[in-house]
Amino acid sequence: MRSRFKVYPDTGMYYITSTIIDWTPIIINDDICTILINSFKHCQEHKNLWIFGYVIMPNHFHMIISMENSLDIPNVIRDMKRYTSRKISNYIKQNTRQNFKPWLKQFCATNGNTVWQKGYHPILIESDKWFNQKLDYIHYNPVEKGFVDLPEYWRYSSARNYILDDHSILSLDLDKL
Repeated sequence: MRSRFKVYPDTGMYYITSTIIDWTPIIINDDICTILINSFKHCQEHKNLWIFGYVIMPNHFHMIISMENSLDIPNVIRDMKRYTSRKISNYIKQNTRQNFKPWLKQFCATNGNTVWQKGYHPILIESDKWFNQKLDYIHYNPVEKGFVDLPEYWRYSSARNYILDDHSILSLDLDKL
């Protein structure tokens, strides 16, 4: 039996989750979401990361991903989190005119350039049923939290790709399915 939260050689897709330290909601505006989206795009274009689904929430993100060599996934995710940590932290520190709440500035002062908890909890997707279940979970996450009424209303979600055929935020790698 395979252990959870591990990437295996020559395997397929993984459902991953990355969470802000202490589940602190710091992904609070379009600028911060854009930092993440641009990093996702960079990893697709330059590191051969395949993205099949995603959602960005105020304190975490979920993705369904794969790569030609699955053993490269940990390095790509590590680099993505390191880069976005620095960018998000610097953005918050430099944009004091945004009237960020004092606790948010304190968060950055306390954690420095680190905003993500360690790990990303990769779970191997071993069937179409499991893929669809995880994709639905991702898409309905903003609905369950009461942010929107329908999944496609959440701007930073692949629900818009699947339901509205809207690839304006992030193109998915559906040709790799």
